[in-house]
Formats: sequence, structure tokens, C-alpha cells
Amino acid sequence: MEYTAADLAYLRADYLTLQQVCAERPESAEEIHALIAEGRLPKPSYVLDDGTELFPADYFRFVDEAGGPDGLQARFAERLEAAGADELDLHWQSYMDGIYGVCLWDVTPETIARKAKLVSSISELLMLARPAEADWRQRLRDEVEELDALERQFTPDYDRDEARFGRKPTRDLLINAARERYPDVFAAELAAH
Repeated sequence: MEYTAADLAYLRADYLTLQQVCAERPESAEEIHALIAEGRLPKPSYVLDDGTELFPADYFRFVDEAGGPDGLQARFAERLEAAGADELDLHWQSYMDGIYGVCLWDVTPETIARKAKLVSSISELLMLARPAEADWRQRLRDEVEELDALERQFTPDYDRDEARFGRKPTRDLLINAARERYPDVFAAELAAH
């Protein structure tokens, strides 16, 4: 897989190099890179074809909230559990692999847990569709809008290659699919914008 010009434009607009995310920090990019290599901090969300590593602008947000790398996993587990999420190991591994920096605007245990709940609920709503029922329509619209607000756009081409995640991103599978399958459910939303 290679990045297209559209992918690179998206990444340049929304992601930073390690030097850029470390610019206002006491730690150097080299120190942070060493912690990443040791598995103590999350990997970059993207690595360009030339080896440039890209990170979300809020890369250090949760790290700082957790008190640094030493307390990161324990604090992640506490907050994820408090937010009601299951599958701690899966979420921790995805966080450490930089995957949540690909898909979420705010990478915290709470947004990770909320995304997981919304993905499950929207999947169920789409599988057990009841478009004639007002409650179903409202719930689908509300949950799709909430997931849409939590999720980034993803790269136009690179993230949509199924080799990347083993499937299309949730933005395509759930948000876009719901809007395409039930345009009338979202017609009021479009009229308001």
C-alpha cells in the first residue's frame, strides 16, 4: 500500500511529526522515540513511505493525564473500566499501536469506550433494522451523529484499503453505510446544515 496525493494532503493537515508534537515539551523527540521503541508509549498512527512518523496533535494528552509512561497502562485500565468497556487487552494494544490516533479526534479511554459501544449498537441497529419505527430512526440518527463527531475522516485511500485493518473503517461500514441505506432518516439532519 502506498499513500496517494489525497492521503498525504489529509495527513499533512491533521497530523504532526514527532519533532512537532515534542516542540513544547521537556522531553526531546529522541527520548520519546526511545520510549516508543521500548513499548512504553504509543506508536505513530502513520508511517509515510519515506519513514516519517506522524502523530495526532493530542498524542500526549492521555499520557500526561496518566502521569507519564510509568502509570499509563494502569490508568488506561482504570478509566476504560470506569467508562464501561470490555476487552481491555484489545483496546490497550490498539492504543499502543497508534490505531486510535487514526480513528478518534480525542484519544482517551472514555472516547475509546464510547466508540466501542456505538459501533456495537449501530451494528445491531443496522442488522435488526426497523425503519418504520420512529424510536429506531431517532436512535440510529443520534448514534450515527455521535460516532461521526468522535471519528476522524480517515485517509481517502490508504485507510480504505482493506489490507490496512482487514476491513473498511467504521466510518465507511457504519456512518456512511447508515446514511446511504436510510437517507430519509438523515434528511432532517441534512436540511439543518
